Amino acid sequence: MTVPTRLDVRLRQLLILISAATVISGALQLVAPGVVLRMLDVERTTVSTQLFATIGMFMVVVGGALLQALLTRSHEPVLVFWAGVQKFLASGAVIIGVGRGAFSPLGLTVASFDFVSGILVLWYWRRGLP
Repeated sequence: MTVPTRLDVRLRQLLILISAATVISGALQLVAPGVVLRMLDVERTTVSTQLFATIGMFMVVVGGALLQALLTRSHEPVLVFWAGVQKFLASGAVIIGVGRGAFSPLGLTVASFDFVSGILVLWYWRRGLP
């Protein structure tokens, strides 16, 4: 096993912040989906509120799995890999939603954050870091 470089340490620290932000924002979306719906200028219906709460639950789970993998230096790289895949898929889904007029253009900020996060997560995974 190689000794992590300063870049490796900084990347891991950044991913810890990103995964914690994912857990926190997912928890907010889970308990108060209307707040997120208002920010994205989405009509608040029973269905949209429930769907956003469900998405928030998945954000908590995937973000929490990544956070735990990073904090415990898990030797299960599959957790990191799938968290990166989730970030790319979330980015694509939001971009499609903005393109279809389902979300305001503010959603592109969310998509950009998830896209960059996906790059960083998969870069970390590719480097084989615990």
